[in-house]
Amino acid sequence: MKSVLSIFSPKNIQRPIAAWILALMTATALAVSGIGGNVERQLRDMRAGLMDRPATGDLVIVEIDAKSIQAMERWPWPRTNYAQVVDRLSAAGISQIAFDVDFSSSSVPAQDAIFAEALARSDTAILLPTFKQAASSTSSEYRESLPIESLRAHAFLASVNVHPGRNGQLNDYSYGTITGGEVRPSLASMIAESSGAIGEKFMIDQSINPATIPARSFVDMLDHTTDLSELRGKKVLIGATAIELGDRYPISRFGVVPGVVIQALAAETLMQQRNIPYYGFIPALLVAALVILAVTGNHFSTSQRNIATLATGFALFGALLASEFLGWITWSNFPAFLFLGIFLLSSQLFSLNIDLDQSRFVDRVSFLPNEAAMRKEMPEGERNLVAVARLLDLRELLAVTTDHSRQSLFSSLADRLRFLARDEQIYHVDSDIIAWIVKQDYVEDVAGHFDTATALFQAPVKAGDANIRLSATFGVSEGSIDQAKVAADHAKETGRRWAWHDAEVDTAISRKQNLLAELDTALEKGQIWTVYQPKWDIPLDRLDGAEALVRWTHPERGNISPDIFIPILEKADRIADLTLYVLDRALRDFSRFDAERPGLVCSVNISAQLLHDPDFINDAIARVGLASLDNSQVVFEVTETAALEDMEASIAALEKIRAAGIRISIDDYGTGQSTMSYLQKLPVDEIKIDQSFVRTLTTDRANALMVRSTVELAHGLGLKVVAEGIEDRECMNQLREYGCDVGQGWFVSKPVTADSFNSRWIQAEAGLTGKRAASG
Repeated sequence: MKSVLSIFSPKNIQRPIAAWILALMTATALAVSGIGGNVERQLRDMRAGLMDRPATGDLVIVEIDAKSIQAMERWPWPRTNYAQVVDRLSAAGISQIAFDVDFSSSSVPAQDAIFAEALARSDTAILLPTFKQAASSTSSEYRESLPIESLRAHAFLASVNVHPGRNGQLNDYSYGTITGGEVRPSLASMIAESSGAIGEKFMIDQSINPATIPARSFVDMLDHTTDLSELRGKKVLIGATAIELGDRYPISRFGVVPGVVIQALAAETLMQQRNIPYYGFIPALLVAALVILAVTGNHFSTSQRNIATLATGFALFGALLASEFLGWITWSNFPAFLFLGIFLLSSQLFSLNIDLDQSRFVDRVSFLPNEAAMRKEMPEGERNLVAVARLLDLRELLAVTTDHSRQSLFSSLADRLRFLARDEQIYHVDSDIIAWIVKQDYVEDVAGHFDTATALFQAPVKAGDANIRLSATFGVSEGSIDQAKVAADHAKETGRRWAWHDAEVDTAISRKQNLLAELDTALEKGQIWTVYQPKWDIPLDRLDGAEALVRWTHPERGNISPDIFIPILEKADRIADLTLYVLDRALRDFSRFDAERPGLVCSVNISAQLLHDPDFINDAIARVGLASLDNSQVVFEVTETAALEDMEASIAALEKIRAAGIRISIDDYGTGQSTMSYLQKLPVDEIKIDQSFVRTLTTDRANALMVRSTVELAHGLGLKVVAEGIEDRECMNQLREYGCDVGQGWFVSKPVTADSFNSRWIQAEAGLTGKRAASG
């Protein structure tokens, strides 16, 4: 069996692969170009914050701070100060003293000598800094700035060069440098007694909180009363932290910090073995790309791919967090996240494109293939028999069913009809029309085909939890969906089960088109005119008003029933012109009647589709306002189904009409799906009970009960009740007993012309004619 969606299904695997390629190329290009570096640093800082850890406590910073600068009163200090500190720290049993202070220039010779002697007699290892710098502003060569010779003799030399990145931040630190062929380990490497490849860098571990590194003021080291016993066995790093001395650099997590703190953080990174190997962005990007590539096949749905994409992102984040916490390796996740994000977005866009493609071929109510899908299944040149079933009264049924039950209804119906259709495929080609291409087995017996189709509609159809009875008329055409629809309509109009689209149908269509073409002429020449059916005030036993009805006398075809031309005009969207024409005539005639008999009510029917036409509503209200009648004497009668079809729009339109003082009547009450609870929501003044209930009032107990309860409930809601279809005195008396307000029907009067209404009702009301009409 051919798949229902085979005519429009894309190759699902191609779109995810396209999304995969787009995401991988974009993420790689951005990673190589360095875009996203700031985001990566922010992610790294976030992880560092989650793993915030203290310093070892084995390294102590001796700060040349503001307190020390103020105590010494001048800068640079005499080098005897450094000599005294070296002596005190050596005596205290410090294991190592490192300086982050520039000693590359000579000071007072005696002081240099004293400092050199202190270094010479110290039993503690001393580290002095070297600097690699450009030979001049115009030279590409570098030279090394060393401590003066007298100091170098009794100390180890270590490089203190640091190199901020392109963003100005200092997040990496080297194991050492080579200058002029001389290898210099970095100060941090020597403090930590850790080796690494000279020239290579490691990332400073910013999960180590610099606030936890022990610190003492330099000036306190000169005070012999200061107890230094707690420093025994520790390492000391001496450097400037005073703001006025400069030597400050920004790092990503903690902002601008003194250079000596950066040296200490680098040393702590090595001491805690947090110099984790960094493998760049390729590993994470490769893992993400391979995982997503594995789920792009046909056997994975879009939602499964989305879940896999999000899960991969979380897994990469968790893996990196765990690896960094354990000190194994680290890498950049951002390009991988970028890849996953682009893949997710692009695949969603591709999926949306698929959904849009499919939505063009699927009905939104039933989820069956629609007319576009059916046309695509019928290549030009093939002469297929197309059958349609127009489901009768379906629109009213859909108004009181849920989306789920509607889908269930059409699905059940399609399952029932499949064996009649080629490829067992049923299409939903209009709101109340389903169609199929007739199986070859049935082509020679179309009558039998529709006998079978009719039989299939005899049993109720499942709609959710309910069983629904449906009826239908069928149409068939050779190769044309539209002609098959027209044939089904013709079958309905002529009371047949099914019809071919043939010359008879074409004649009916031609007749309709001719009526449309002749409408304007009929209006101009007065061939369309109004009659008035009197309405009787039952409690007061007097004339209440009349309903304006339209008639068409054709010069060749004679009288054309409104039941024929009004539906034609509605389908052609020409009913507004006719309704305004009738309204104008009724307002003109009732303005004349009102001069003789004030207060008569003029009722005019409003077609269902006009209730949702703002231009018509505005025009109708304006015309009523220009008439000499009081607006409250005009009643717009709206059918029950029209008012309930779109409740929100109906309420807005009816409130606008009512705000103009025009009264609203719900016509044909009882024939639709409404209840009094629905009517409570609508701004109406009266209900008009349908004649099908009133006509048999005295012979049908159920109808009598319905009419009586409706009158009571309506009065309870403050609504006036009109009963149409009164054909005898007994019915009128029964309605009077029930308390009905107004009656209408042939017992009161058939529709009459304006002149007849004036003479028989207006002029004669003071006499006996009106009473005789009411009494029979």
